[in-house]
Amino acid sequence: MKALVAFIVSGRWQAALIAACCGVLSLLVPWLGGVLNYLAAAVVGLVTLHVGMLPGLQVLLIATAVTVLFYQLVGVQAAIGLVMVLMLWLPCWITSAVLRQSRDFGQALRAATLFGVILLLAVFVMFGDPAAWWLGQLQTIALHLEEMGVVDSSLGDPELQQQIAPLLTGVVLASLVIGVMASLLLARWSQSVLVHPGGFREEFYRLRMGYVSGLVTLAVMLMARLTQGTFSDFSAQLAMIMLVPYLLVGLAVIHSLLKQKSRGSGWLIAVYVLLAVVPQATLLLAAGGLVDTWVDFRRRLGRDGDSPDNETRD
Repeated sequence: MKALVAFIVSGRWQAALIAACCGVLSLLVPWLGGVLNYLAAAVVGLVTLHVGMLPGLQVLLIATAVTVLFYQLVGVQAAIGLVMVLMLWLPCWITSAVLRQSRDFGQALRAATLFGVILLLAVFVMFGDPAAWWLGQLQTIALHLEEMGVVDSSLGDPELQQQIAPLLTGVVLASLVIGVMASLLLARWSQSVLVHPGGFREEFYRLRMGYVSGLVTLAVMLMARLTQGTFSDFSAQLAMIMLVPYLLVGLAVIHSLLKQKSRGSGWLIAVYVLLAVVPQATLLLAAGGLVDTWVDFRRRLGRDGDSPDNETRD
């Protein structure tokens, strides 16, 4: 792994080659498309963190040009490649630049969250409430499933469709923000492999968000609860996006506490299996990460009662 990371940061053309290959393969191997796009974004982030903002941008532009050209040569609309770049590669470059300048993971995660918030605002300003569009899509999917003989699909329930349609834009954008953050974490881990093995682990263990971010997130959650109609739906989707970094904080708390308690890797595997099997557990974990803003579980529940002082105060 260290040899591959060293090759990527040895020159912008080498990095652009790896990123472009990932972008091209994401089309040729669709079932690995998401992973390959994350890897490409992580390459851009790695160069930005390790070499500089301008070299990272150059890698982004070269890889984008090659990927879009390939898409056109095989008859795929170039817009598809550009959407991939604008929705993942570009925000990963921006967040990596923020991390490089601030040396603060909290700042970088806030930048990624802001990206999702801006997209949500843009959707509502440009297109209005997208709930009706999502409802139509759900009805179409339910009809196709019925034609295929899947008669017990819960998506065919009109009441359920009415409940989830107003929230789907927030779900999609929250997933996008998770992808940006995952690529950023992969980029930072790759850099630590090269220059400071084990350094990323310690940074991740200390991850916390600031008090102001916590209060704003809590206020948005309360607005979603206390208001009605379109504003309530918008606030709920905004809260989904703003809770994403707290999901990572919650994971950092669990990793850190299990390390302090000298628990085996089996406990971590159990946690990740639970998150995969029970989606509601992610919300509980994010809520725990938000509460950690004020409680500091790692200090209170740690084996020796101490935790590194890495609070980020906005």
